Amino acid sequence: MTQAKLLALDCTPPEVTAAKARRLAVRLYGIDGEAEPLYGERERNFRIRAGADDIILKISSHEEVAEAIELQASVLSHLAQADPSLHVPSLRKSKNGRDHETVQLDGHRHIVRAFRFLEGELLEGRTPTVALLRDVGRTVGRLDRALRGYFHPGAGQRIAWDLKCAPEVARHTPLIADKRVRQLVEATYARFNGSVLPRLGGLPGQVIHNDTHPGNLLTDPDRTRVVGLLDFGDTVHGARLLDVALPAAEVTIAGVSPLDCAAEILAGYQGINPLEEDEIALLYDAILARHAQSLTILAYRRAHDPAAAAPLATFERHSIDGLEALTAAGPDRALIRFREAAGIGRTITVPLPRLSPETAQERASLMARRKRLLGPDLELTYNEPIHIVRGEGVWLHDADGRRYLDCYNNVPQVGHAHRHVVEAIARQAATLNTNTRYLHSLVLDFAERLTALMPADGGLSVCIFVNCGSEANDIAWRMATAWTGKRGALVMDQAYHGGTEAVAALSPYHVHDGLVAPHVRKLEAPDTYRGRFGAAHEDAGAAYAADADRAIAELDAAGYGTAIWMVDTGFTSNGLINPPAGYVRAVADKVRAAGGLVIADEVQFGFGRSGSHFWGFDTHGVIPDIVTMGKPVGNGHPLGVIVTRPEILAKFAKESNYFSTFGGNPVSIAAGLAVLDVIERERLQENARTTGTLTLQRLSALMQRHGAIGDVRGYGLKFGVEIVSDRATKAPDQAAAKRIANSMRSHGVLVGTEGAFANVLKIRPPLPFRSEHAEILTGTLDAAITSLT
Repeated sequence: MTQAKLLALDCTPPEVTAAKARRLAVRLYGIDGEAEPLYGERERNFRIRAGADDIILKISSHEEVAEAIELQASVLSHLAQADPSLHVPSLRKSKNGRDHETVQLDGHRHIVRAFRFLEGELLEGRTPTVALLRDVGRTVGRLDRALRGYFHPGAGQRIAWDLKCAPEVARHTPLIADKRVRQLVEATYARFNGSVLPRLGGLPGQVIHNDTHPGNLLTDPDRTRVVGLLDFGDTVHGARLLDVALPAAEVTIAGVSPLDCAAEILAGYQGINPLEEDEIALLYDAILARHAQSLTILAYRRAHDPAAAAPLATFERHSIDGLEALTAAGPDRALIRFREAAGIGRTITVPLPRLSPETAQERASLMARRKRLLGPDLELTYNEPIHIVRGEGVWLHDADGRRYLDCYNNVPQVGHAHRHVVEAIARQAATLNTNTRYLHSLVLDFAERLTALMPADGGLSVCIFVNCGSEANDIAWRMATAWTGKRGALVMDQAYHGGTEAVAALSPYHVHDGLVAPHVRKLEAPDTYRGRFGAAHEDAGAAYAADADRAIAELDAAGYGTAIWMVDTGFTSNGLINPPAGYVRAVADKVRAAGGLVIADEVQFGFGRSGSHFWGFDTHGVIPDIVTMGKPVGNGHPLGVIVTRPEILAKFAKESNYFSTFGGNPVSIAAGLAVLDVIERERLQENARTTGTLTLQRLSALMQRHGAIGDVRGYGLKFGVEIVSDRATKAPDQAAAKRIANSMRSHGVLVGTEGAFANVLKIRPPLPFRSEHAEILTGTLDAAITSLT
């Protein structure tokens, strides 16, 4: 079927008066009665009132394609046989026995058809009941079930209301006058066209009605049942989930959230013609796309066909409200709600679709190039590496359009590709990016905001800006040696603080004791689950802190003295442990008594991740001498920060003349300022507290079900799940932890492994991680552990 024009952007029904329609009904169908005009987008419609012989007379535009006209007669004939009790119009033959007649009006050829009138109240302009929402779903489910296996060439018509044509319609979004609405529509199209539309072809498809809005639904007087379904003019071949998405977008109840209304319609559909899980996963975006489609077509008509815009403008507020409400709800909450409505539950147990052959080949090529260009030993996460091409919030998307819940990466602190951060970076990059030897107010603004977040009585009031956490820790080490005149360092066993030569020596991460630098002493991890002193010990904090006495004495004996204790305040590489109360303060006191400084490495646990405090060191009741930050401070943009006391910085500056060419450049600083904006505006610290509490509860509940979980710990948005082969002996099971992480990856959730035995599942998501994501995480973990048995 050849058709260049995209139908329904411009809509000019034939100019036909009621008198002329009455004459046509008499001449072609032998029916005489008053002609009552009815709305039609592309057709001129009239109800011919002739008592028991009432008909709907349709005069189609000359632009309509013949195959599409024939489709409507064909599909109604098919439905009459496939489901005779389904209330849809039936075609009335003309006096000549034909399905349609051709007439000349105003110099154009038009097609005239007649349909028997269906009794019922049009839903448009009336408020549906919840019962009706369910029945709408059931009705569409019956319709789609009856059309399964049916096809007609006319279903290939190219119409603007077909979401397969969304990329063409999306070109007209600049015509949307309201900037805020336009941005919402553009964001919706970006998601739908980029990651949903390419996947529709792999889902169950068939001929669908594609137009079940309130203007095409007839109900009983109580509005609890659908008694008629009208107008098959937009019928196309497409993914069947689109036939659910349309009424889910259009049929709503005032005072009930659009998400809950959509869920009721889905529940009704699911009882008749169940969608598969991968269809349900895309339903949210399809509903949003319908709203975007309506608003874009309206904007186009206002610009090009004002008369046709007026009827559609009536529903503009509905589409804007729906778009706003569903965007605010988010895809993850919607997925959980839809799965509940569909009776699937919350546990995601179905693996992601297999890679297409093309994508698998592309990935193999990338891996070969990577080994050749980056060396064969550069680590890749997971047994099946993921080719990530896009990030959004707490989600990552691969080259095949599949998405993964990111429960692992803390660097995108406020979420992948956060619009406010991206816009700040782009705006500043388009203005100026240079070194800090020139005056620039942004770096001062950021320093003021950052130091204002430090404890008021700690003197932490001056900053040095660098490019990453490794550099920050390197400078902090140099500052401490300059201030103390000593060269010895205390760090935690299994610590990781960065990759420069100096800091690598302070990072005995999976390093054999014999290879630890001579000026470094490791402190025993204060692990109350696996260590020498358990949670029941009367003062485990003091007992573990006593190891610092040993380390300090050894450094003194070796002639190094104690310059620092550098500590990741989240104890991440120790297996994300919760140190016992008083431990950090006790060690800090011992180090300071020995003349050393305390360096709080906040790269992994700062910026509200604990939920209770903005800084990790605050959770331990300690004020450090130096605070270091890395790339999460700029949401992944190259930025590191050292905050310290003025006198420490002054001594370091005098002795080193330190300078970083692009540390603190305006673009990186703009990113840092934007991150602080987002944390404050979106209340992400509070979210870390509330969502963290919920997530810990859900993870702890899994421990009651699975003996493979030896311990669950964490607070805020940082969790460790210890995997063991025997809970009684606490025997670490590295192999099982790895299998669980890979199983979760195959089900669309990303976690890592950590700890001295690499048997602790590391869960450390971006800060916008919310309750709906916790549901997905714990459900997937439950399924992954179950699959071990």
